[in-house]
Amino acid sequence: MHRCEAGFVPAMQLLDCNPDLVKFVHSCEYDLEKAKKCAKDFYWSRDAVPELFSGWDATLPHFQSVFDTVTYAIMPRRTPDNFRVIFNSLKTSDTTNYVIVDITKVTLMVVESIFLTEPTVSGIVIIQDLEKATFSHFVKYVWSLPRKIQVYFEDGVPLKREKVHLINCPGIVDKGLKFMGRMIRKEDRDRMQSYSGDDYSELYKFVPKDCLPSDVGGNLPPLEELHELTVQRLIDFKEVFQKHSPGVKTE
Repeated sequence: MHRCEAGFVPAMQLLDCNPDLVKFVHSCEYDLEKAKKCAKDFYWSRDAVPELFSGWDATLPHFQSVFDTVTYAIMPRRTPDNFRVIFNSLKTSDTTNYVIVDITKVTLMVVESIFLTEPTVSGIVIIQDLEKATFSHFVKYVWSLPRKIQVYFEDGVPLKREKVHLINCPGIVDKGLKFMGRMIRKEDRDRMQSYSGDDYSELYKFVPKDCLPSDVGGNLPPLEELHELTVQRLIDFKEVFQKHSPGVKTE
């Protein structure tokens, strides 16, 4: 099997314990104290901002508007280090339909669809195409995102974040990132790596072509096709998401 193939051994065949425990312990590299903090922040966030963790039905009109504004694509192959790659890009520079709350909810859906099904994946690598990003996007992000959700993104996600690759960066990106500085920890900024122009040779050093869409010289299908598959994945997860909504008790 190719090293980037998507198949995996179900976690319960590896560890005879609760799947919720698996995802926290594994994501924290089996450091129990870190796993406890991760679990605490995970559940605290869901209680603190339940509006962001409920109503996850990707067929709803406001989510369809998000899908028309932002491309979300989970790459069907993992990296050689067993990381799942998430590729995001803006479809337009117009910020009219750039609704941060809805975009955040879709981001949460994408991330949770991964750790709910792949609790022993090594983590995630994020690629963001910022070619159409404007300073207005950064302003909307800073002023619209509920601060409490930062706890979830910083330490409550039971997935190790290896790198965030920012590609096709216009000059405004540095200014935008500085503007967002108060919301981003140094360790999170250090994970970011930016690239300008359409030479992706440096990106290939971190993410092989077998795990990238053809749009950036990869060997996978075009980004829009992978986006459509990801949207359908989120639609199919409707009942699973409802089961894990805040306030819903699971067996």
